[in-house]
Amino acid sequence: MKKSLYRKVMFVLLFGCFILLIGITVKIGLFSEFTSMIVGRRIVEVINNSYFSGISCSIIAVTVIYFFQVHYSKRMLRKDFRCNEIIEDIYSGIEAYWEIADTIPERIGRGERKDALERLEENGRIYYEFYKEQQVKLSTVVTCLSYQNNDILIESVQSCFFLNLNFKLLNIVNNIKNRLPNVRKGHPKISETCKSYELSHDDEILIRMGSEIPHFLTDLKFMVTYWQELLDYLNYDPTYTKLFVQTYDAKYDILKELKEPEEIRYARLREIHKEVRKAIWKSRIKNFWNN
Repeated sequence: MKKSLYRKVMFVLLFGCFILLIGITVKIGLFSEFTSMIVGRRIVEVINNSYFSGISCSIIAVTVIYFFQVHYSKRMLRKDFRCNEIIEDIYSGIEAYWEIADTIPERIGRGERKDALERLEENGRIYYEFYKEQQVKLSTVVTCLSYQNNDILIESVQSCFFLNLNFKLLNIVNNIKNRLPNVRKGHPKISETCKSYELSHDDEILIRMGSEIPHFLTDLKFMVTYWQELLDYLNYDPTYTKLFVQTYDAKYDILKELKEPEEIRYARLREIHKEVRKAIWKSRIKNFWNN
């Protein structure tokens, strides 16, 4: 069970205990004794004041509605077919990035090469070789994180949450929008630079790659971080999708399934859905006290 869900369950239990204690207190008459005291009478007078009670009830109502509305908006946004599709693609891109993150080279420092030109050329060669080796994976990451349809998710998030003056979310979205142009323009630019170098083997182009590729990789890392922050804010949990795909692949062949009638495929999808939901709940119950 996720820690956020655990905290919610504990909050409900504690709130229930609080209500129970209030009930016991009322039953044994402690409140009546308290109100007979001078301090108690003053508090009762303040509470009975129509102006005070009206303001207090309004504040409580707005607060409760705000938190319920935010929670409901997150859930409905994740359930939206198009947004859910985009979220899953973004998460796939994030996973693909971390698969190659440890292989990203570091620049050669000034103290490691006496000749500045030699150092710059060596940096360019290192990053060129890394880019060529991971070109397919990098293309996947860039596509998942900067695809034009991702704007749909950003606009949906803005529509759902910005009316609440959510400045934390505003910061996340602004960071994403700030880096998106760099990632979208940077990858084609680097690809063209690499092609130019392969045709001319010009040392100036090699040196330029030693600067352009690290800057692009930095933008990509920030992009991964900001998208992850947004997915965390939306409480996105990839467990269901991963388990669904694993279960489906273990039981059926997708190529054969495409030849089956739509009714059979739909029935099997519902079967997998029930099996996966059951497995998730079993796991949550089993690991409840471990979180």
